[in-house]
Amino acid sequence: MKSYDERAKEILSQRDEKVKESAIRRRKAGRLAVIAAVLALTIVGASVFAVIAYKAKEKPADPTVTDTTAAADTAADTDKPADTTPKEYKDGVIGERDPSAEEPSGGIALDGRGYYSDKASSPKSGFSPAPASPSEEAKIGYEYIEGYDGEVNAVDAAAGTLTAGEWKDADNIADWLKLLSKDEWKGFVNSRKLDTANIVTVKVTDGENACFNVPVKLLSGDEVIYTGKTDINGRAYLFGNITGNDKTADAVSVGEQTVALDGKTEIEISAAEAGIEVKALDLMLVIDTTGSMGDELEYIKAELYDVVERVAKAGESISIRVSVNFYRDEGDDYTVKFFDFREDINECIEQLKEQSAYGGGDYPEAVHTALDNAVSGHDWREEAVKLCFIVLDAPPHSESEIQEVNVELLKTVKTAAEQGIRIIPVASSGVDGETEFLLRSWALMTGGTYIFITNDSGIGGGHKEAEVGEHTVEFLNECMIRVACEYCGIYAGEKVPYTPPYHQ
Repeated sequence: MKSYDERAKEILSQRDEKVKESAIRRRKAGRLAVIAAVLALTIVGASVFAVIAYKAKEKPADPTVTDTTAAADTAADTDKPADTTPKEYKDGVIGERDPSAEEPSGGIALDGRGYYSDKASSPKSGFSPAPASPSEEAKIGYEYIEGYDGEVNAVDAAAGTLTAGEWKDADNIADWLKLLSKDEWKGFVNSRKLDTANIVTVKVTDGENACFNVPVKLLSGDEVIYTGKTDINGRAYLFGNITGNDKTADAVSVGEQTVALDGKTEIEISAAEAGIEVKALDLMLVIDTTGSMGDELEYIKAELYDVVERVAKAGESISIRVSVNFYRDEGDDYTVKFFDFREDINECIEQLKEQSAYGGGDYPEAVHTALDNAVSGHDWREEAVKLCFIVLDAPPHSESEIQEVNVELLKTVKTAAEQGIRIIPVASSGVDGETEFLLRSWALMTGGTYIFITNDSGIGGGHKEAEVGEHTVEFLNECMIRVACEYCGIYAGEKVPYTPPYHQ
């Protein structure tokens, strides 16, 4: 097996080549578009344009990241018989509405796809009822999924179109504490009863190497008040006095060892046993499919096709499973539609393809129900890196609307942290300040990171400018792939800045 350094260099080299090829392809696509426009004025030009369009959309011969594992996968397939045993999955629906029942009140469908007209009081007011179309150059640059022959989506959206930034508050604790001290964010802390200012970072090693997937407990006397699991870097993040009425933490424990805090917020502990090697990845996608997501859902789906396929091929010796899940709101045709973890990536892509934006009506959605199902309703593997990407544009309901939502959310997030499930939000257009606060808090509490879609691509409604420090704007799919690979220790590469189309 190749060493970590060899593997990292190989993947980063391939990624850099991919970025160069994409830039060249966009420039070529622009020149071809100009030529086609001229030739289209003649009969001969019309046929030439058709050929150019067809050629431009052909699947590339060599996808990135996947190249390094293709030969190994082929060899492995020839050494073992095909598994013909039927798979039994725990798929299901929560809150399914009777199809014969009347549509939920609170909006009128504009075009039969669930875009409602009564959003005047919502941060999403003014959104277009039809998804924006990307430039022809962006469409031409689409990377089709290897081995997938289905229709892409309704608007022929392209992977590598949406743009995003990433910010990990766990690496910027001082900045996070300053943000929580702002009057507006103090209001969020009080209304949601969620205070993450009392953070303790623990690093666990075997004396030399970081230990992965080790339970670490925060104690108040003999009582455990928070539990986390170490990530690939051996770090766990623990929180005391979250609601303002909790007990004060005074120690941390790993196995049989207990270390007093004595006012410290960073602790390093040497474990008796070496860290567990990363051998598996459980990758989950939880996606808001209400009507307000219609401005960019098709593009998000295209990005996720690419993420799922490429991450699934990135690790040479890692067993990868994927689960895709969708949610709307109470009263819609479903509240949560969930699918079990699968090793068959094409099944997951097919499930993504079938989704459309519909329903919702008001601003908050059933985020709390979807997150609870994601954490507690699936069989996550104990030994796996566990990543839960949640793609959304609105917050969960508040206690004024649905009793005990904040309490249940805190319980769910603490359970995720205890199981080592990293919540990684992907904030879409329409996210407001309170939603950003919630998403970043959940990410921090579970050792995740915050991804936010930006306006650079020009697609969808307006995106809130995240209240973060200096960051790099990337293509969304490249950002998500990089993050997933970093959490697995496959490689830790620098962020590749987004480069706008040639004509901008």
